[in-house]
Order: sequence, then structure tokens, then C-alpha cells
Amino acid sequence: MVNTDGSLYYTVGDISRKLEEPPARVAYVIAKYRIREVQRCGILRLFSEQQVEVIKQGLFGLQARN
Repeated sequence: MVNTDGSLYYTVGDISRKLEEPPARVAYVIAKYRIREVQRCGILRLFSEQQVEVIKQGLFGLQARN
């Protein structure tokens, strides 16, 4: 989703497709690290590109432990 200022925002589903991870795992990392959404659009939580990178690192940490 593109904001009016041109920045990209991602939903949990967008993030899971981008990182090729299950949506439940992405949601787990968001909850574990208490990542707050940048914006909401109804019931959709929207995350910035910087937050996607934090989520990616969190997923990498999960995979490293397993």
C-alpha cells in the first residue's frame, strides 16, 4: 500500500509473501518484539520498510535457534 507521501506500507500478508514465511510466524515476531504498526487502515495493520527489516532479523533469529 502506498501512502500519500509516496512511502510504502506493508500488511502482515504482504510481509509474509515478501519474506516467504508463513503469516503466523510473521505475526509471532511482531508480537514477540512488540513492533507497533505505523498506521491502521480499518482492521489492517500497516508497517514501514524499516519495520519489515526488523521483522526479517527477528525471523532470522528464529531460524538460527532451530
